[in-house]
Amino acid sequence: MARLQKREIIILAIAALFVLYAGYVYLIGDRHPVKKAKTGTESVKVETFVGGLADDLSKNKISDFDKYIIKRAEADWSKSPFLKRDLYRAWQSKDGDVGISLKMIYSGYVDSGKNKMAVINGIEYRIGEELKEEGYVLKHITPFKVIIFDKRTGSNFEIPIQE
Repeated sequence: MARLQKREIIILAIAALFVLYAGYVYLIGDRHPVKKAKTGTESVKVETFVGGLADDLSKNKISDFDKYIIKRAEADWSKSPFLKRDLYRAWQSKDGDVGISLKMIYSGYVDSGKNKMAVINGIEYRIGEELKEEGYVLKHITPFKVIIFDKRTGSNFEIPIQE
């Protein structure tokens, strides 16, 4: 076995002291009998604690502002910011913002100089092309929205990009 250096001897000595101390505490140091508490006094302490806690809670009444916040949180929101994307179009149709019931999703924009392309419902279209859905023509493309012309009604409607 190789000769131990001074720092290794110190580390081993400290580890041995810890082992000796742990053995003393485990085997010799805890030989005192455990005192059993009286059950009558402990139950009285618990009852007074619970009673005091109930009194403190009854003193703290809910303010009018807190009642208002709770009432607003529980109420149905007419325009929730947490709607899912697939429900977005139905929500707009309910409010009358868009005059179509057809689900169209503008999800991509490509600009290669003089050619602009839009991805609508997963299909690429250029300006002037008819959409797969009959009666609709792509009129204008921007990075943020497309304008689609409805041949049947003669109206234009915008679809914002959904990333």
